Amino acid sequence: MTNLQAQISELKDLLQQSTKTTVLTGAGISVASGIPDWEMMNNSFDFVSQDLLQRDPEAYFTEFHRLFIDPIINNGPSVAHQVLATLQQQKRIDGIVTTNIDFLHQFAGSTSVANIWSSININHCLDCGRIFDFEILRAPIPHCPVCGGLISPDPIFRHIATLPDAKAQADAWMTASDLTIVIGSNGYYSKTSSNQVVNINPKPNVFDKQSLLKITASADDALAELTNQLAL
Repeated sequence: MTNLQAQISELKDLLQQSTKTTVLTGAGISVASGIPDWEMMNNSFDFVSQDLLQRDPEAYFTEFHRLFIDPIINNGPSVAHQVLATLQQQKRIDGIVTTNIDFLHQFAGSTSVANIWSSININHCLDCGRIFDFEILRAPIPHCPVCGGLISPDPIFRHIATLPDAKAQADAWMTASDLTIVIGSNGYYSKTSSNQVVNINPKPNVFDKQSLLKITASADDALAELTNQLAL
């Protein structure tokens, strides 16, 4: 048995013993879908700049598509997203908390998701205020079909601000849980179960010290092995 297999066996036991399990995800779960993490994206261009979007929408959306929208359309949810959706559908997971804005948890089929920083499934017309779902972002430079105004994805519109309702839901799930599985998170949202924490991340992070179990592996490798052991 490899070290990863042994660690996932321990995770499987914890998951089966838990009565309320929460999952906290960050950029690391979406890297396998071809989406850069926050540091990589912000080093490429000013991702959260509403000013850049309005000043030069062509330049903005060219980069936004290349780094973000195109990978979502072309690659879709990762293995890890899909496994979590299956676990949630089987009622093994109570809630997923994410700082990701890519909406990939919902694309994979998850329903109980707290999007701390909103998502690209909410998009504002900057002129008339109408709101549209993800599909409008397929256009090279999305404009409102009603008034022609420029479209701004909600996380950029809000400058990646924490949504109070989503955070309240996340906090409630975490408070009630007896196990939190942290996957690819850098701690932008850091509340977890006060009982047991499992941390899945190939790099050291802020959750290491509080974790009962640290699994140094990618999200896809770890959850693919969990799939095998649970015979999903």
